[in-house]
Amino acid sequence: MSLAPQVLLDGQLVPTAEAKVSALSDGFLFGHGVFETVRTRAGRPLLWAAHHARLATSCAALGLEAPPAADELAARITRLLASVALPVAAVKIVRFRDFARNGELITARTLPYSVADTLRGFRLQTFRQGERDGRLTGHKSLNYLENLLARRSAQAAGYDEALFVTPAGQVLEGAVSSLFIVKEGQARTPPLRAGILPGVARARVLALIGPERAQEMPITLDDVFAADECFVTNALIGVMPVSTLDAHKFRPHSPETSALRHHFAHAPE
Repeated sequence: MSLAPQVLLDGQLVPTAEAKVSALSDGFLFGHGVFETVRTRAGRPLLWAAHHARLATSCAALGLEAPPAADELAARITRLLASVALPVAAVKIVRFRDFARNGELITARTLPYSVADTLRGFRLQTFRQGERDGRLTGHKSLNYLENLLARRSAQAAGYDEALFVTPAGQVLEGAVSSLFIVKEGQARTPPLRAGILPGVARARVLALIGPERAQEMPITLDDVFAADECFVTNALIGVMPVSTLDAHKFRPHSPETSALRHHFAHAPE
């Protein structure tokens, strides 16, 4: 994974090493900002309508200026990708408070996940976390340190991702992903009312499976251990099979997950 040599800062192409944001801005001092991470193909952002809608919702909820219209913001992404010759990428859009105005930063990098990750399946480590509440709940805000530290701790222990679980054993979500389990052909994922992020890939998976075979409902850690299959989703990985949760093993290439992964990758938007 490597960052592109240029970024788009407030609409201007700037060498990555020279991009600067004031250390006195609310975005830096207090994390007053939101972000979206988008996968692109042929210079075009994927699942874009859902990403843009979530970005607009989060900006409104946290008192930030609304983002540009979807077509205009997509054109900015395409412009950046063309300048760095990176048609397939992970693009990050950051909207933040910069003194009396709003700032915008768009970066691009190579995709951080490989075919080897999918073949092996993700290894998850549980992390205990309290019940979700507060104004930031359900938004991808710049107050992301808890997720970052949990994931880095999991990776340092030989895992790929952290899975947040409440003290009562209720499963929430991964540090950068949404969790699904499959039992007897039925898929389940924790409900949004638990305070989890309304994942774009998560919503796509629910739509692809359909309400007859997919439900949003509370999931306990015991439910996960008893599942036939387990997978996580986000916009960059699509559908990623889970091979390990703590010491528990899953078969990473189980039929439902494998079929869904292919369907997710090839279904029209």
